[in-house]
Amino acid sequence: MTDHSDEPATTSDDPDRRAAAASVERSDERVRHADPAVRARLRRRRRRTNRIYLGLGLALAAVLVGYVALYFLPLLSVRSVQVHGAETIPVEQVTERAAVAPGTPLLQVDTHTVARRVAGLPRVDEVTVRRDYPSSLRIDLVERTALVVVDVDGAPHLVDADGVDFGQGEAPPGTPTLTVGESARADLPAVVRDLATVFDEARGTAGLDITAAEVETRASIVLVLADGRRIEWGAAGRDHEKAVALQMVLDRPGEVWNVSNPALPASR
Repeated sequence: MTDHSDEPATTSDDPDRRAAAASVERSDERVRHADPAVRARLRRRRRRTNRIYLGLGLALAAVLVGYVALYFLPLLSVRSVQVHGAETIPVEQVTERAAVAPGTPLLQVDTHTVARRVAGLPRVDEVTVRRDYPSSLRIDLVERTALVVVDVDGAPHLVDADGVDFGQGEAPPGTPTLTVGESARADLPAVVRDLATVFDEARGTAGLDITAAEVETRASIVLVLADGRRIEWGAAGRDHEKAVALQMVLDRPGEVWNVSNPALPASR
């Protein structure tokens, strides 16, 4: 067994030596600070640090003052509301619905709230509102597009591909009319969503010019073409197969084609 009792103690192990070393370091520090060159260097360092802190403080104060001025004073205020994308919706109706008073500082305008108000217009599908500095509020709209025109209580209503009835109005040329039975009318939005997928395939794959659709029930979709021919589509589903089958038999003589079973297309 090795005996370490005679080994010399290190400075870190001897409290007296540690205290003496610390005293020497403090003494050296005092001597260094007594040196004029060291004192001058320390003064320059303190002045540089103080200038940095002063600059940061002034910059922060300027930002705060500027924000307060922009938020509360009419320096950058709403002088005009610009509406883009409104084709059938009157611009005045959009600005009235936006309800932003002229002279309101732009920073006080809650663009999300304005967008929600404008989105409440039935014909609006999408809306974006942003501040257009220095003095305008910009509203960008995407209007709903009618997939079909359907009779509702004796009046023609426009319904988009999502099944949203956005009221009366003039439909774009070529918009098909939709006639629905009682059972289909009870679920009109779902019926129109079915038709959206059917129309895509019938037009895109088979190249059909559809002028009307008749839906007695959701399982009995009938498409009417511009030349009077009728396509018995059946229920929505397997739409691409049905469109391909229809494309193969359209040249056959007849007035009615049935593709409800795309494996056995028939005409009469």
